[in-house]
Amino acid sequence: MTRPATVFAALTLALAAGCAQMPEAGAPREGFVAALARALPFAVGVYGVARAEPAAEGGAQAEAERGETVLPYARVGAGFMIDAAGHLVTAAHVVTDTDEVLVKLADQRVLRATVVGADAELDVALLHIASPGPVAPPLGRSSHLRPGHWVLSVGEPYGLNRSVAAGIVGGTDRHFSDDPELLYLQTDIALNPGNSGGPLVDARGEIVGMNMRTVVGAYGTPGVSLSLPIEVVLAIAEELRAGGIARPRLGAEFDDVSPQLALASGRGTTQGAVVTTVRRASLAERMGLRPDDVIVAMNDRPIGSSADLARSLLGWRQPAGTKLVIWRGASVLTLKLD
Repeated sequence: MTRPATVFAALTLALAAGCAQMPEAGAPREGFVAALARALPFAVGVYGVARAEPAAEGGAQAEAERGETVLPYARVGAGFMIDAAGHLVTAAHVVTDTDEVLVKLADQRVLRATVVGADAELDVALLHIASPGPVAPPLGRSSHLRPGHWVLSVGEPYGLNRSVAAGIVGGTDRHFSDDPELLYLQTDIALNPGNSGGPLVDARGEIVGMNMRTVVGAYGTPGVSLSLPIEVVLAIAEELRAGGIARPRLGAEFDDVSPQLALASGRGTTQGAVVTTVRRASLAERMGLRPDDVIVAMNDRPIGSSADLARSLLGWRQPAGTKLVIWRGASVLTLKLD
């Protein structure tokens, strides 16, 4: 009877020793302190200041009449440095229609910022402050992210200074028809007002995206949060630094092909991107695109989904000669922009 007990005890000790040597899955034991130590010095608060909030009932005059201290209205957001020369990025809606832009640095200094450029449609703004950083920020690559990877957000939600939240990547290359030429990273991080424009940080402390917004369910239920990949942010910032967005706009909204549409069209596949809206006087209208057309190739590059088409449009620079291969009903057509 003692021998089985001895064997069982030995097995138990061996298993315990083996488990102790196995790397721990998930978050590191100490949390994300080391990762944040790399990224936090480059995260900033961004304040778009206006003399008064237009929607405020009574405005600043009513507050003064009540004897209250009147302070300029500030739209609160976040941002992060992208180089050591004082350039930083934020969400464009934070700084649009404001009288001045203030930036609060990690050391609590507040500086006035110059808006180098802003793209309201893509919701990215490039700012500059007269305080170059000592080193370049740790910019990573969003292409390394996979569903299940840990990520962190840094921002000013509801004015809470340098607030941090953690979550996981839920998906990459997310496309939405109302943002036809953008791709997003999907996470389950809780993003609130004041998080817009802040950095998305991976578990190594590298900045891999810009936090933008949360998609809320029909009944106000928590939805998924969306961040722009850092590669997209930097490409837009470089164009803004050069004087404006040089990328042409197709002028069409599109989405993934639904299973219902795939069967109804007789194709039996969801491959491609279905056009939902064509704007008047747009390049899409000039090419002859119509709602319900399914784009399956652009400039000889296969289009398997709406994300593929958005990715192609992000790199699109020369409209002349552009070719689209489409399915229109049961026919395959090639449209060309002369």
